[in-house]
Amino acid sequence: MAAKYSDKKVANMQIMQLVEKLRNIKGFTFKGETPDGNGGVNFQLSCDINFFSWGEKIDIHMSPYGEQQTNIEIKSECALPTQIIDMGKNKDNVNNIFRYLLES
Repeated sequence: MAAKYSDKKVANMQIMQLVEKLRNIKGFTFKGETPDGNGGVNFQLSCDINFFSWGEKIDIHMSPYGEQQTNIEIKSECALPTQIIDMGKNKDNVNNIFRYLLES
């Protein structure tokens, strides 16, 4: 099983503000965006091969939480299924995306 890391947070922003920010993120390759049918959005990003891994697949799910907040769940997983050590790269991906989305 590939190394992975995931985390969840609640943002004090409306979902559309976060969607616009995520559409413009740098340092990741945009793979797709699909609505979830309940007012939420799923994003797929990736990272290229680097010194620590053979790349990562990143899934982001955002859903409205009330009128002014958004639930965000981010999962980063090594692209190579047999890679079991990632040197913290998946956790860094998740934390960097949260930092980008939640900065004012």
